[in-house]
Amino acid sequence: MTDPDLRERLVRLETEMEHMTAKLDDVSKKVTLLVDLLNQAKGARWVIAGMAAIGGFVAAKLAPLVGFLPR
Repeated sequence: MTDPDLRERLVRLETEMEHMTAKLDDVSKKVTLLVDLLNQAKGARWVIAGMAAIGGFVAAKLAPLVGFLPR
């Protein structure tokens, strides 16, 4: 490895690898954040579905009493 051209190529390759490693770490953090966000959305989906079911049940029981729907 006494060739100066080879040494320069090696240094450039090491620099590119450091840059790629930093970018990969950044992408990994972003993917982890997105996965956590999607996991939170799953819980919210069940809460919204449960609230809609309860609201529908209450509306179905109150509608005949209030007279919104014909009998």
